[in-house]
Amino acid sequence: MNDSAAERRPRTGTGPEEGPYASREVSRDAAPETPRTSGPRPRAGRADAPAAGAVQATPEPDTSEEAERGSIITRLADLQRSLGRFFARDRSMPLMASTLTMQQFKVVMFLTFAGPTSGQELARHLGVGLATVTGIVDRVVAQGLVTRHEDPHDRRVRLVELTEAGRRLTSEIIEAGTGGYVRLLRRLDTETLRTMETVMRKIEDAMRDLHAEETVTDAVNGVIDDISSDVSSGVAAHAAEATEATEESAATGRLPDPG
Repeated sequence: MNDSAAERRPRTGTGPEEGPYASREVSRDAAPETPRTSGPRPRAGRADAPAAGAVQATPEPDTSEEAERGSIITRLADLQRSLGRFFARDRSMPLMASTLTMQQFKVVMFLTFAGPTSGQELARHLGVGLATVTGIVDRVVAQGLVTRHEDPHDRRVRLVELTEAGRRLTSEIIEAGTGGYVRLLRRLDTETLRTMETVMRKIEDAMRDLHAEETVTDAVNGVIDDISSDVSSGVAAHAAEATEATEESAATGRLPDPG
């Protein structure tokens, strides 16, 4: 008797449930096989660590406080202009009675606080050229408010200084402005005056810091101007010597000294 095809097929299991379509049970103790993928293995690290080469988002700066500061500063500047217009209505102020232009007034007030000053320093302060400053000072000299004299430490420099009439005018201008300010302050209550004093002290400290920074900047600019002036003078002197030597060689027929 011939064996059938089913009987000749080798069996794959020993139990009655084993067969070609039977489900295979995986041992619980065996670790599942991890499929391999191409590329480098991921590095071990914290779960929240950013991936290598990832671009991290920069947090947006909080500009709400800066915007508020800008708005407050704008309102304070408007109030300051309003205060200036209030004082400008007083025609009895010495400034209103004077014939000074704005540039001439700036020169006079700068000399009040800076003392004797050279023309170059005045030009830097006003942001104009030396020739323009010379014309402005000439007109203020004609009004008897400033005078020119040699610098006792450097006779090449001429200093601009207030005369007695100039000091008297600036003193009257400052006192007139202070008087109007005091009249306004007398209308405020004591608590407001205390707050204003605290604020003004802080403003004074900031003013000193700003003045110190500007003084350093002016000093550096002054040194640069002096160096440039010395270099220009040296170049001009050398050019004059070279011209003189060339003219002499042309007259005598000898070559000029290369030194």
